[in-house]
Amino acid sequence: MAMALRARESSSNNLHGNSESVSASLTPDQRFAAEKAFSSLLVTTVREAVGNALGHNVLEILTSKGLLDDASNSREFDRKLQSLFGNGAAVLERIVVKDLSRKLGIRYDSEARLDYEKSLETAKEVCFLGSRLK
Repeated sequence: MAMALRARESSSNNLHGNSESVSASLTPDQRFAAEKAFSSLLVTTVREAVGNALGHNVLEILTSKGLLDDASNSREFDRKLQSLFGNGAAVLERIVVKDLSRKLGIRYDSEARLDYEKSLETAKEVCFLGSRLK
């Protein structure tokens, strides 16, 4: 578990601290729609990233075993990746964050430290901001 919580190299501008104010400015329907949109985008991005990095056959095996079912739960997904791929999990997470950042228009810095959970929170905040602007 300690490895799962270790800091890794990061990718995005940190919008942290704004999530409560952004989330609070949404109606319950907007918040639900933003959560659903982000979850869907994240799951799609994870599947694409794993498929592109490891191949379609490996993606199908991982999917059939339910190992990607919790892709939107960052801690559980990180734990599963760690148990399967060890240090290789950090590479997969970096690919996921890079692809997610690209899709959301978030600046990606491959030289920075990655905290997978914080990166996902930043991406979620961007989705919430997009929902608020609609």
